[in-house]
Amino acid sequence: MFTASRNKYLAAAVMLLALHAGVMAAPAAVENFDKTSWQQLRKQTTSPSIVVFSSVTCTHCPGAIDRIAAALSAARSGTRLIVVSMDSEDDAVLLHDPHLASVSRVFAFNGSAQALQYSVNPGWRGMTPYIAYLDGKRGVRFVLGEPKDETLREWLAAGRQVKR
Repeated sequence: MFTASRNKYLAAAVMLLALHAGVMAAPAAVENFDKTSWQQLRKQTTSPSIVVFSSVTCTHCPGAIDRIAAALSAARSGTRLIVVSMDSEDDAVLLHDPHLASVSRVFAFNGSAQALQYSVNPGWRGMTPYIAYLDGKRGVRFVLGEPKDETLREWLAAGRQVKR
């Protein structure tokens, strides 16, 4: 029987193998994210996307990212996965993080954390993982922590409908 931590490492190993086999492509660069980036990202997003606001100190973030990435890969829904690192100061570390191997885009936040939180959602208090589902039509749903299975299935089904 696999334990939760063993499953986490197994998922990371599978993603690394897929990355090296050319099935997945890791992001080529870390993009800057500031208090105006959220509105720009929402305007630019024309297909369903899941945005994970993460932090280096977050113990639950890698598991949430791995679980969402695995669900997206299995569902082939057309939904993109984007990660915004709230506290990383080293782009090279982010680009080589096995949990980010299957992410479409990686951003690193630069600036006042409170300004970012308010620009994303005035009710967000900065806890991570903070996850946003962008439906591609300017709609957004927020979840604090890993989305429940039911919520994730709903998001993936919506992504498949848009893809058709």
